[in-house]
Amino acid sequence: MATSLKHVQSAMQGETAKREIPMDFIENVRPPEHTSAPEKTYVVFKLVKKNVRRLNLDGISDGINPKTGLLERIYLIRGARSIWQSELTDLLNNWDKPNSYVSKNRMSLKFQDGICRVPVIDHLTLEFAKANIHNVGKKRNGSGKYDYYEYDAVEEQKMRYEKQLSRINLIQLISTMEENKMIKLALFLGVKPYDDETALPKTPNGYRTELLVKADTQPDTVNKYINSQEVEVSYLIRKAISEAKIDLGGANGTVTWAGGGGHIAKIPSGRKPVEYLTELAMTNSNEGKQFKQQLETLGT
Repeated sequence: MATSLKHVQSAMQGETAKREIPMDFIENVRPPEHTSAPEKTYVVFKLVKKNVRRLNLDGISDGINPKTGLLERIYLIRGARSIWQSELTDLLNNWDKPNSYVSKNRMSLKFQDGICRVPVIDHLTLEFAKANIHNVGKKRNGSGKYDYYEYDAVEEQKMRYEKQLSRINLIQLISTMEENKMIKLALFLGVKPYDDETALPKTPNGYRTELLVKADTQPDTVNKYINSQEVEVSYLIRKAISEAKIDLGGANGTVTWAGGGGHIAKIPSGRKPVEYLTELAMTNSNEGKQFKQQLETLGT
């Protein structure tokens, strides 16, 4: 577009030259209107291990036959009418010979960049992929090299949204949490009571900041303990130790009430005293119940 005298004069006067924006450009930058999800043409499977990028999964495996509920050998053979060994008796005769139909037409699941796409019209391959024991389902908790799961884009987006929303709600909750409860939770989750640089006691803002970081990076852990009784019990134990009401100096890990108040427990080698005593207080054993009751009495 040529520059006009008017544009030059406007620029010299410190004004921004106005340009007409083509309508086709406006149409291109408008957000798309909400539409229903397009019809799926492929089913996508993803490897659990992200460091495995390329893999050919053999067309012989095992799966649970829905008709019998039993584990059965499955085959992925081009042109076959089924994947189940019990329904392929004739086809599998001499299947391991070099020139047999099976040896020439045996297929595999091919993963490229960790992804295997199976057309929805390929019913045999889909059944093989879904029935395969290496398909770990939505939990994605497989640990083997060949483990994979069925990827659902809509479900994935929903899950990510809910996870992010939960994290935001958790951060908001901690931001407004009552101070004493917040500090107890922070201590329970490993926040140090002293500043690393100055060794001075940490301020409430210091506790809250570190707890907010944990809520962002470890939301599941924070959510698990945010209203847990373990947090209060752990705090009472820390308080009793700091006030010298619990003596950790006994022989061979023996813990007692200070001033000859009696035996509490023996800490196993390698265990942290506060952690072990918290577990003890949360048990239903007579020893645990008695210890917890005494803690609560001290706390009041």
